[in-house]
Amino acid sequence: MQGKRQWLTGGILIFLGGLMLMNNLGYTNISIGWLISEFWPVALILWGASFLVNRKSTGELVTGLIIIGIGTIILGNRQDWFDLNLSRLWAFFWPTVLILAGISFLRGPRMSGGSSMAFMSGIDKTKQRWELEDANYWAIMGGIALDLNKANMKPGEEYLLSCNVLMGGIEITVPPDATVYCQGSVTLGGLEMLGEETGGIFATLDADQLSEIPDAPVVRIHSRVVMGGVEIKH
Repeated sequence: MQGKRQWLTGGILIFLGGLMLMNNLGYTNISIGWLISEFWPVALILWGASFLVNRKSTGELVTGLIIIGIGTIILGNRQDWFDLNLSRLWAFFWPTVLILAGISFLRGPRMSGGSSMAFMSGIDKTKQRWELEDANYWAIMGGIALDLNKANMKPGEEYLLSCNVLMGGIEITVPPDATVYCQGSVTLGGLEMLGEETGGIFATLDADQLSEIPDAPVVRIHSRVVMGGVEIKH
């Protein structure tokens, strides 16, 4: 996701800088302000196209097509190519987002273990030793930070962590000698798991870390994100 934003931002800045240079040298006489006001939806189309390149899931394909469609409708309306009512699009958009968010909570393993919630607050397990158990973590307009390097884990034991985010964020650091299986879905947000990343209107992502130690502990992390983010890093 970060790489896509860098390419898009860099390309737009290079184009505008080149156009400004051509204007200053007298080769062209195009108003940059007019160009931006008339053709800014092209940035949406390019952003949507970036989701279609090297996509990792069907969700990114859907995200890209939706963004391209929105950008095309806005651009076409501004240029009088056609006249489509965007209010009809929004009438379908937000209910669809809620439906996708609901599906993401229905999919995946059932929640087990105790629950910890950060509601407009924070949970920090990065400074002291703590016991790792099957658990459900909820970040609702709040943040959660977990460092599994400081967690007590039994050799060969398997743990399930369910990470649920609504307009918040969860950051998890995993030890290099543990086997970790990550699976997640995101609606209007981002996922970054063991070096893999995705995001957008709706997307899914799987990432694994396999330990070479025979009796290494196994951690399964399932993430459900709505308008927020989850980061799982080494």
